[in-house]
Amino acid sequence: MHIPLKDLMFEMRSLEPFPGVAARVLELSARKDVIPSELIDLVQTDPGITSKVLKLCNSAYYGFQREIASLHEAGNLLGVTTLVNLVLTSSAGKYFKDYGSAGSGTQEKRWEECVANAIGSRIIASRHGKVDPERAYTAGLLENIGHLVLDRFLDSSMEAIHAVAISGTSLIDAEKRVLGMHHAEIGARLTTRWSLPEVLVDVIRHHHHPELAGEDRELAATIHLAEILTQEVQAEKGEAGGLLYEINDSACEITGLSREDLSELAGLLGEEMARAREFVSG
Repeated sequence: MHIPLKDLMFEMRSLEPFPGVAARVLELSARKDVIPSELIDLVQTDPGITSKVLKLCNSAYYGFQREIASLHEAGNLLGVTTLVNLVLTSSAGKYFKDYGSAGSGTQEKRWEECVANAIGSRIIASRHGKVDPERAYTAGLLENIGHLVLDRFLDSSMEAIHAVAISGTSLIDAEKRVLGMHHAEIGARLTTRWSLPEVLVDVIRHHHHPELAGEDRELAATIHLAEILTQEVQAEKGEAGGLLYEINDSACEITGLSREDLSELAGLLGEEMARAREFVSG
């Protein structure tokens, strides 16, 4: 079954905009002359995001001995870049939990994968040292935002995608053949509509072929390997699906990491995810 491309385009147009405060925070944080208080004051204009960020700050993941009562305090303890990522995590989660007709189980699993990709990207960037770990977290969190649209057609299209994939075609190419556009391209178009930074758009578009990225090949390669790492952790837990994305060897060459390095890091990601339950449950 081939899903009409116009239906996919309609879903992209109908998806509500990324929260304005989160988009402005991302834009503002990219400025070299940004003052931390500027970011915090902006976040505090949205009470919903503020409360969610404080909840994450006080989660077991960070393990502070006392309660963090304000964003200014959180910024001092965690740093501005981490605070920005908590804003994005709080904002992005609503799409995976509230979006459309995808089943609740699919939504929850997809959001957990996004959090794992984000944390995995941070871990991988810390290992190879070629990308800022917090910048990698941001890109990893959003790399599969295109699945929001594909999941709308999951029941009707997965059988066809599977049939193409098992014939010897990669999963990413099978998506494109059946749907007319794979999830990475959809994610790039969504983030373009949301006016997110071009570097994010580019690495999302090329995260399965990081050698093609024009803005930051190291960042694209990092988030690609994080997705592979997430799949490995899911497989160890018996939660991986039948269809898996293939590792792109150029990502290993770009980052200098081997497949053995990834296997070693899988254990670390599993430990991190066990402590990040609040990030998933929101």
